[in-house]
This record gives sequence, structure tokens and C-alpha cells, in this order.
Amino acid sequence: MPWQSDSVGSIFNYLSPGCQICRQGAGLVLFVTGRCERSCFYCPISEERRGRDVVYADEQPVHELADIMREGRAIGALGTGITGGEPLLRLDYVLDCIRALKKEFGDEHHIHLYTGLLPRRPLLEKLAEAGLDEIRFHPPDEEWSDPAGLKRALQQARELGLEAGVEIPAYMPAPALVQAVRETDAFLNLNELEFSESNLARLRDEGFSPQDLGCAAVGSEELARDCFLKEEIRVHYCPSRFKDAVQLRERLRRRAERTSRPLDHITSEGTIIHGIIEGEEADLMAALEIIEGLQVPYDMYCSLNGRIEIAAWILEEICADLMGSRCTLSIIERYPLKNGLVVERIPL
Repeated sequence: MPWQSDSVGSIFNYLSPGCQICRQGAGLVLFVTGRCERSCFYCPISEERRGRDVVYADEQPVHELADIMREGRAIGALGTGITGGEPLLRLDYVLDCIRALKKEFGDEHHIHLYTGLLPRRPLLEKLAEAGLDEIRFHPPDEEWSDPAGLKRALQQARELGLEAGVEIPAYMPAPALVQAVRETDAFLNLNELEFSESNLARLRDEGFSPQDLGCAAVGSEELARDCFLKEEIRVHYCPSRFKDAVQLRERLRRRAERTSRPLDHITSEGTIIHGIIEGEEADLMAALEIIEGLQVPYDMYCSLNGRIEIAAWILEEICADLMGSRCTLSIIERYPLKNGLVVERIPL
């Protein structure tokens, strides 16, 4: 593939199947544990998840496998990326998830997994037999200069039919690691070094500083260009702004298209807009009587616990009629999730 770039700064001559699905917003992100035996200074995992055995499918908490399948259907998932923490610390659960996802969505549902370990062949065989399609190794930085174990893991994974690659943050050169990727015909994913609430202090202690705008570390992209993107290997550089500008937006749009109601307006960012009427129970009942009296179509409003949700354009039209109900009237824009984050509220 020739070199390509896009509007958010991605640079690549190769995209693994998992990355191709991610760029469509069609990848379910399955976080299976916050436990990890390493303490990488750049780890961005939130304090709410770090070190805890919690499971999330995208932003949704998972209590049983059915929750994962429900999220997959909600976004029309074409694939799943299994991450953590260290997913292989919950190997049996990971295997159960892979089998369940393949059973629910078919063999064509692509599954990739991130791991900071370098598993031996018997473990790789279990993953492949369960249905894993792609594996991405994240070796500790002390092994970047002597990646013999990484090379062995890449070779064995490819022998088992897995798409195999390495995924690391771009913060220091790694010529020996590049050579291991080249010799095994694997791929390399470079992530821009990124500041988060949980790693801010440690990144500063290591001498990194955030850019004026955004959360990317100064110099990470330049290092990627100078030390990795000139190599004759299959490589993909993914900037920090890609997650919000492309991945999250496209996933939200896919979810909104599948789960929104007739009363919801879907924006180009994947959020939804609707009107909301809030007040005491007696006031809401009065507002509901007015709405019914105006013969608003039944699919254009719904009465929920403590509020009425209604199409925004209708609420604007009947606003004057509702003024006597003593309710609070607003237009809100929110994520298309249950109790989704409200990103804007306009009082009427």
C-alpha cells in the first residue's frame, strides 16, 4: 500500500483489519480488566479502572456476556478489540468472550487482542482455536533493544494464522524492535504519546510536556516520522486526536442510527438532540395533557420518570402552550446512550 494520510494526522502504508474496522467506528472496545503486572509511566487508564477487575463494552459496564452482545448489536459491530490492563490475566474469560462473539456475530466478526505479555505457543494456540484473528504485542520498553522474545511470539502467532503486530507509544527510537517486525513480516502500530488525568504527573517527571491544544505530547509525532515512518515495514501512526475526531464520533453515529427514536435528531457528530420537559409530577401531568390536547403524534414524545422527552422542533412550536404548566423546558444534545452525557443544554 502506498503511503497515505488523513485530515486528523494518521499516517500509514498498512492498516491491519482491526484498524480498518476501528476507522469505521464499527469496532467494539472490550475492556476486560484493569489489572496489570506492569506500571508503564505512560499508561492512560483511568483511576476508576486501574487495578480493578471491571469489564466495559465501549462505555457500558458489563455484568454478563449478554451485555457485550447487546452493545455489539447497538453499534452494528464488525469487530471487537480486547484490551485492559492485561487481558491475558483473565484468559478463561477472554476465551469465553471470543467464542461468544463469534457465535453471536459469525466467523466474519473480526477480533483482535492487545497484550503486554509474550505468550508461548500453547497459549497462542488456545486463542487461535477460540477464534482470535489478530494479536498486538506491547513489549516493555526494556525489551525494545533486545526483542528476541517478541520475535519468537510474532513468528509463532503468524504460524498459527493470526495477523500479528506490535503496538507501542512513540516516545523513543527502537531500531531493534523495527528489525524484529521486518524479519517476521509483522506490522507496527505507533500511538502518539498522550497525556491523561492518570499519567500527567509521571509523563511530566519523564520530561514530556503536553501540546498547547489537545493532550498529545510535544515531539511524539516528530519522533515517529524520524525514527519509524521511514522504515521499510508495514506501519501505521495513529495520533491522539483520532480517538475523538474519528473513532468515537463514528461509533456514536452507528449507535444513534440503530437506537435513536423518531423524536431524536441525529447530528453529524453522532449525538442526538431532543426536547426535555422537567418538573414535579403534577406539573408533568398537566404538560402531558396539553401535549395530548395538541394531538402531538405519539412517536414524537415519551413520558419517563421525572421528565417528558419530545422532538425538539415540536417543543419549540408548542413552547408558549406549555408556559402555564410550571415545567422547565429545554433542548438538549447528548450522547446516544442510556443517561448519555449531555454536551449542550438550551433553556427555552
